[in-house]
Order: sequence, then C-alpha cells, then structure tokens
Amino acid sequence: MIEMVKLFAGLLLQAGALAFTIIWAVRQLLAEGRQRREAQSIADAQREEADRKALDARKVEIYQRLEIESNRVFEFEARHAKLVPTMKRRLAPVGRFDDLADLVRNEHGERIDPRQIAMIARKYYEMNCNLFEIAARLRKLDLIDADVFGSWVAWYFDTCTEWGFRALWGDLRDNYTPNLREIFDPLCIALIDGWDVAHAQARLTLRTDGDLPDVTEEEVERRRGDFYALIGSPAVFDCPTIAGWLAEVERTRLPHAHPLAYC
Repeated sequence: MIEMVKLFAGLLLQAGALAFTIIWAVRQLLAEGRQRREAQSIADAQREEADRKALDARKVEIYQRLEIESNRVFEFEARHAKLVPTMKRRLAPVGRFDDLADLVRNEHGERIDPRQIAMIARKYYEMNCNLFEIAARLRKLDLIDADVFGSWVAWYFDTCTEWGFRALWGDLRDNYTPNLREIFDPLCIALIDGWDVAHAQARLTLRTDGDLPDVTEEEVERRRGDFYALIGSPAVFDCPTIAGWLAEVERTRLPHAHPLAYC
C-alpha cells in the first residue's frame, strides 16, 4: 500500500512538473508573441513616419519645381511687356484681332504683325496651361495640399477672365486632359456668352472709369464665387478648403487698405 501511495505521489509530482513546464512554455510563447507584435508595431510606426516624411519632402520638392516653372511664365510676360498685358484684359480692347497691331508696338515702337501677336499669345497661354494641368493632376493624386492648390485656383480664375485666354481656349483645349477641361470649360462658356458676345453686341454693363472697356467688379466677384464653388464641389475636386476659400479670405481680410493701393 505504501508503495502504491509513493508511486501515485510520484506520478502527481511528475504531472505537476509537466503542467508547470507546459504553462511556463505557453507563457513564454505568449510573451514572445507579444514582444514580436510590439516590435512589429514599432517598426510599422517608424516606417509610416519615414514614409510620411519622405512624402512631405516630395511634396515640397514638387511645389518648388512648380514655383520655378511659374517664374518662367512671369519672365516671359516681362519680356513681352507691351503685348501680354493687352491680352490679359478682361475684354478685348479692339473689334478685330488684326487691329491689335495698331494698339501694341514692340520695344522699338514698331508695329507687330498680327501673326506674331497670335504666336506670342499662344506660347504664353500654353506655358500657363502646362503648369495648370500639372498642378491639377498633382492635387487629384493628393501630392499637393488643398491650401496650396487654392492659390492655383486663384490663378485659374484670373486667367479665365482674360479675353486673350478665352479667345484661344477653344483651340487649345484638345491638347489637355479632361481634368483641366472640366476646370476651364464651364467658366469659359459662361464668360464668352456673358462678357465677350454681350460686349460685341453692346449689351454688357461696363465700368465707367478708364479709357478701355472693362467688366464691373461686382460682376467679376459674382463669377469668382461661382467658380470656387464649382471647383470645390464633389463634381470636380470635392474639396471643402477650395469651396470655403473666399469666405476664409474675407474672414481674415486686412482691416484697412493702403492709401496708395494700386490693384
């Protein structure tokens, strides 16, 4: 009997030792698994942070390149300081394109051939549109931020209010992506009908100051509001930052204008 008790006790001790060993092994496995998960989580976080920083750096590089290219547009404009400002007016200052040759002269005071005027204007607006297309594409890919793209939307609108651009866009538009056409087509259609055709038919309300015809500021601001609402809408960029851009500008406007403000 005593031998049986001893045997049973031995078996119990062995079973207990085995159970302890198993429990310890399981706990070790669980601990190692937890450590691996924690290490993986840290590694993932570090990788995500590195990716974020790399993307931020890439965005900065992209924007800097866009800024450099935009400076070339301004340099082109400065080289043609007599012609480009005439094309950038809101309304055509002449009734026929060929009449521009009598209004615009080169740096030597010489008459510019209408074909040369057309070539210079086309190159100027092609340079603009090339940049506009890149900026719009990068925004679609989320490679430039919404608040940065907002400054480009301002440039889009200002360009579309230029009669020289509208007169050329119908011929240029097939060179550019649907993305850019959906930005410019609606406003160009509206302004050609509401400004250019109406002006040609002498039924457009004009500003009374200045020697050349121009659209009233109230009309420009109305069109600007409609444009930002369209670009920020779900149909185009689905961007609340753009849709609310003008309201934010108005909310943070300067309290007083400079006494010699010239724009």
